[in-house]
Amino acid sequence: MAAAEAAVNADVPEDPNRVLIHDLRNLLAVIVNYSELIAEETNDPEAVKADIQEVRSAAERAIALTEKLPRAGQTA
Repeated sequence: MAAAEAAVNADVPEDPNRVLIHDLRNLLAVIVNYSELIAEETNDPEAVKADIQEVRSAAERAIALTEKLPRAGQTA
């Protein structure tokens, strides 16, 4: 049954906003999870530095994704 549903759904174009929201939520999850790791790794400065870089990178990608979203009051 799942294969049949996948075949039917393959012909349906994916909503670009749904994809953006999915990607943005994934990046925000990275930010949250690495922030939690930073809070736990305060005794290891190198680990903290690496985690901060992951947070920054995810935040920069999230910002870039917001540029693809329609502006308030504008149509897509």
